[in-house]
Amino acid sequence: MITPEHPTLSRLLGPAVWGAVVLAVNAALCSPLDTDPQLSPLSLTVSDFAALDRGGPIETTMALLGGMSLLLLVVARGRVRAVRGLPSLLLAVWGLGLLLAAVVPTDPLTTELSGSASIHRYASVAAFGALPAAGLLLARRLRSDPRAAGTVRWLRGSAWAAIAGAALMAYSAGPGGRELIGLVERLLLGSEVVMLGVLGRFIHRQPTASASGLRHRSGRLPASGVGS
Repeated sequence: MITPEHPTLSRLLGPAVWGAVVLAVNAALCSPLDTDPQLSPLSLTVSDFAALDRGGPIETTMALLGGMSLLLLVVARGRVRAVRGLPSLLLAVWGLGLLLAAVVPTDPLTTELSGSASIHRYASVAAFGALPAAGLLLARRLRSDPRAAGTVRWLRGSAWAAIAGAALMAYSAGPGGRELIGLVERLLLGSEVVMLGVLGRFIHRQPTASASGLRHRSGRLPASGVGS
């Protein structure tokens, strides 16, 4: 049974998600300048800079974004039926992967990975693969509802942009010799945080379980669980 949400949580959900998104973008773009202005964010990944500044804004923001994503998932399961099932699992992998990558450090500026760096890498890969998959699946489930047309377009567009970014990053990390890997990764991260923000806005605009129940008892049609 779905329990009613606290009104304060309902009001703060959207602003909290977008706040986490803004902090994530700021950390990815600005933290490299604070760590060492001589290092190029175009050729080094976000994880490289995080390893050089343990416990700094990048790791803190990753943990915040992961925790906020899990909170969003809890609320989404109560408001939107389309989220339940495989999309919930994929969103959980995204949130938990970010938390794990934030807690377990990688190795700074080296190609030889330690055990912790391997965990960090695979947690990151799982997270950044799970979110676009969830976005595409949700876009497919919501496409029949005209009220969700805008959300579907944004989810699909940002998901495919993230997939393209992941493919370019894989090439850069291998045959490309890490050429512009930092730039490619930041484009990938940008696509994914936009997707998360769009999903947060969509969930925020859906009625709570208690509001849906009140409309149903008053004789109005119950909420379909999808909308824009």
